[in-house]
Amino acid sequence: MPAAFPQTDPWFAALAPDRRRALLGLARASQALAGVRVYGIGDPPDGLWAVAQGEVRLISYPAVGVEAVSMIVGPGGWFGELSVVDGGPRPHDAVVVRPTRLLHVPLAAVERLAADEPLLYRDLGVLIATRQRSAISFMGHSIAQPIAVRLARSLAGAARSAGRSELAVRQEDLAAMIGVSRQTINKELKALEAAGAIARAYGRIRILEPERLRAVGRSA
Repeated sequence: MPAAFPQTDPWFAALAPDRRRALLGLARASQALAGVRVYGIGDPPDGLWAVAQGEVRLISYPAVGVEAVSMIVGPGGWFGELSVVDGGPRPHDAVVVRPTRLLHVPLAAVERLAADEPLLYRDLGVLIATRQRSAISFMGHSIAQPIAVRLARSLAGAARSAGRSELAVRQEDLAAMIGVSRQTINKELKALEAAGAIARAYGRIRILEPERLRAVGRSA
């Protein structure tokens, strides 16, 4: 069983203890450097993945030359569940963005565990549903809310998912996530920085005042 796996993800923490232990007992640990692609769009399912340390991003390409970060997975987070459940190809690239310790439960091991523990598929369904609800909520807010609110919510959510206050995220990524231009994102980030909510460096954003950021996200 991999040692010291963080229990920070609400989905994993809510699993029945025996299924938590079983998943970790079946997992294979490995190290990956920044830039490694865990799997790519169109790949067949190969099992469940989790981040023990580090960070993985799920990336899609909504248009030619456009890269969108669909999710940032930090320590304790699991990913790859959709293709495990429906058997379809991977819908994202999963890319390591800093030295990362990964856990991998191979597809055959997931299927064997599910044969003994049928509720595992319900667990995975709950994970899919949770992320679907988040996506629907985000899309609704993206249509109705001001850009500053959408940006604050995106930064707060990314920090929560990554389990850290410093995000390695480009302005292009944020622009793609929110659906605005890079110039607009730059203007809004400057405003958040002037308010003391964040600090910016090249390719990085540090959350200084999480509550102030959340207050902006609730302001509309």
